[in-house]
Amino acid sequence: MASEKELFVTKQYVPVGQPISSNEHCIVYKVRCMAEKGTPDGILKMYRRQNIKALYSRLQQLDYSEWPHIYNVKYFDESTLVVEEFLEGQTLAERMEQNRIRGVAFTEDEACRIMEKLCEAIDILLQVQPPIIHYNLKPSNIFITKSGAVRLLDFVPGTLKRQRPLHHMLDLLGRIFHEMLTGKPPKNRKCTYRGRFETIISRCMEKNPEKQYNSMQELQEDVEHAKTISQANVSLEAAGIPYSLTIPFQGTIMAFEWILLSFFSAKNNLSTACLFAVIFFIHCVCFAARRHAFLKEHGVSLSTARKAVPVLILAGVYIVLSLAVSFLIVPLT
Repeated sequence: MASEKELFVTKQYVPVGQPISSNEHCIVYKVRCMAEKGTPDGILKMYRRQNIKALYSRLQQLDYSEWPHIYNVKYFDESTLVVEEFLEGQTLAERMEQNRIRGVAFTEDEACRIMEKLCEAIDILLQVQPPIIHYNLKPSNIFITKSGAVRLLDFVPGTLKRQRPLHHMLDLLGRIFHEMLTGKPPKNRKCTYRGRFETIISRCMEKNPEKQYNSMQELQEDVEHAKTISQANVSLEAAGIPYSLTIPFQGTIMAFEWILLSFFSAKNNLSTACLFAVIFFIHCVCFAARRHAFLKEHGVSLSTARKAVPVLILAGVYIVLSLAVSFLIVPLT
């Protein structure tokens, strides 16, 4: 006669194909949920040598949309079997890896939307009694469905030492927000992102709990407020732009190149004029590319006017320099 465990995995929730993933702690299968209405596809997770039935039973009873719907939870032979809905989409870690390959990060709007959903989910978990702490919160355990919904995966029990649950979760959220915006995890709690969410990330990762947020609601209010700040108002100084990438510095260097280009052109020394024209053009392209890459990396976007005005001013200066070379310098040489 088949045991209850055998019936569970051969009649009620039947694996389809080989395991999706497997390690020493957990093995994951896609299953056909024969015991559920409509026999939907599902995910069977077998947590080896872990009794986390009580945790997942609570999540099953709460059944919020912030994590996958849980069909069933069983504990067999020192392992917990959890069957939950099958989600289509990608983990946040997979999205981040794709961005890294492409050399980009999440846009501020994308990262902010995900952050808001995470804050809502964490707030719900902290509000229930007793609070539920997601000790395993990381990009690989955050799932983004094809419709854009955000779900928390793989809850595991744990204990906190010298930290209150809220401050532990704030630190994790700050690190995730930082990595979404920069493509890199923070080192030593240092925020390298520069933009309208910089203060929020730094405060989330603050080592001193007294300087962190006092509630998830307070964090959510700051995120909502930061959303309303136009990126056109984020100064280049706030982005920490190196002096070598400023328009005045590079514009001055290019002005000397332009003077030489104008001088040799006015002297009809076309070979030398062409040489300086090539130098000037390459310099302009390299400067524009490096500056654009820096601002994009730091999440700073400028309005069309803020991009165009310095260029127009430089163009005016170069016209004046050309006239000065033609009518003042050339006649003296």
